[in-house]
Amino acid sequence: MSQNLKRSGGREARIRARTNPPPVYLPAVNRQVGPINLLSPDGVQKIHNTTLKILGGLGIVFRDARALADWRKAGARVEGERVYISQELLMELLAAVPSRYTFNARNPDRSVPVGDNYSIFANCYGAPFVYGLDGVRRRSELEDSRNFLKLAQMSSAMHVAGILPVEPQDIPVPQRHLDLVSSALKLSDKPIMGSVISETAARDTIDMLRIVFGEEYVDTNVVVTALLNCNTPLIWDETMLSSLRVYAAANQPALLTPFLLAGASAPASPLAGVALLVAEALAGIAYAQVVRRGCPMVMGVALMGVSMKSGAPMLGTAEPGLMNLLVGQMARHYRVPWRSCTMWTGSKMADLQAGYDSANSMWPVMLGGCNFIVHSAGFVEGSLGVSYAKWVQDSYQLEGFHRFFSGIADEEMEPLLLDIQRVGPGGHFLGTDHTRENPFIMNRLQNNDTYEQWLDDGAKSAETVGVEEVKRQLGGYVAPPISDDIAGTLDAFVETRRAKYASIAA
Repeated sequence: MSQNLKRSGGREARIRARTNPPPVYLPAVNRQVGPINLLSPDGVQKIHNTTLKILGGLGIVFRDARALADWRKAGARVEGERVYISQELLMELLAAVPSRYTFNARNPDRSVPVGDNYSIFANCYGAPFVYGLDGVRRRSELEDSRNFLKLAQMSSAMHVAGILPVEPQDIPVPQRHLDLVSSALKLSDKPIMGSVISETAARDTIDMLRIVFGEEYVDTNVVVTALLNCNTPLIWDETMLSSLRVYAAANQPALLTPFLLAGASAPASPLAGVALLVAEALAGIAYAQVVRRGCPMVMGVALMGVSMKSGAPMLGTAEPGLMNLLVGQMARHYRVPWRSCTMWTGSKMADLQAGYDSANSMWPVMLGGCNFIVHSAGFVEGSLGVSYAKWVQDSYQLEGFHRFFSGIADEEMEPLLLDIQRVGPGGHFLGTDHTRENPFIMNRLQNNDTYEQWLDDGAKSAETVGVEEVKRQLGGYVAPPISDDIAGTLDAFVETRRAKYASIAA
């Protein structure tokens, strides 16, 4: 009887292994296709000159007393809250920014390069709503955040698990970062992102990373990246700047990101809009160098078009795609890594519009040579929601983008010519060694069966297939190992801080 049980267990294990195979993790994309340069050298210089006029002539508002004092000390002209950065000072500060750095993960095998010819995919970030497994839109909760961190860990092509896939609205805001950062560190061994809701939250994030990685390691290695938004047009506020100081002082990069609505918060002109965006982002990067010279930073961009009918943001349209190409060219001009957003849609489900919008937003970003690609899966409703079904559909699409932009490897033609000779006229190549050893990439969620087979299998929509895949992945999730000492110290830190914030709130 025990032998039969052992055989049954072995058979069940083999079935589980076939139906829930462990992910094969892909490295950062080493792009062999692109980038596209739309601008001539004169065009690059035109945007650069406009950027200098904005920074040196119009100025950027820094709504933060310490930042204003720092800028005065660095040699910038400061009038009230407006900072004027000269060309000489700007270029001196930008020259200190590394063109590439390593984003270290808790598991060294998951660490990835950021910059130069590399692209990485990062999780969705910050949506207040979730489209659940029942397809119903609701407020997001901590369990959803944890589920998307688990899915990111399970994804072959998602390089950065993130921290804030959705806003957990069942957790008080002052405590929210404690649950998010600790969850990201325990549920994934991939690189994570940091909290920016306050200077205190940023400091807590760094302290938790020091528990996991060690204080000396954190000071000399990149282990987190923060996402900081400029208030377009022309304002950096105190919350973002205080968080930026914390990360920069700890030698940790930030994605300095103007949120640009072309036609609303910026001119409806690709050239002028990009000049404004670049000026705002460079002002943030330059300030980080005032705080700590040589700290890695990333020029960010989050841009959308605006419907002139309703004022609503439009995703996947032509002009933002062209602007992403321009931003990429300017980032290469300044020799800094750059970040963008993609795989988002105005649709409310994993439907045809969602597919079009997502693909139309990803292609220009990749062809523009983007280094750090955020929101790589799941966004719907103009980035206000994350759909479970769309998340997994998108995550498999990332594998296809990874394959395409990795380019074509060189091959010896003589063995393949021999295969053609052996097969001869009217034959097929399905049985050749080369075909078996070099299958084309296959998206397991795409249906290429006959119509009759599709009907027999339930005539499933993309939404249905996505929900089934989410359940399969979450059912097969296994937490990556973490030492009991580190996990215990992390939990104790979280509970101590939680009690402190609760007492303050009381």
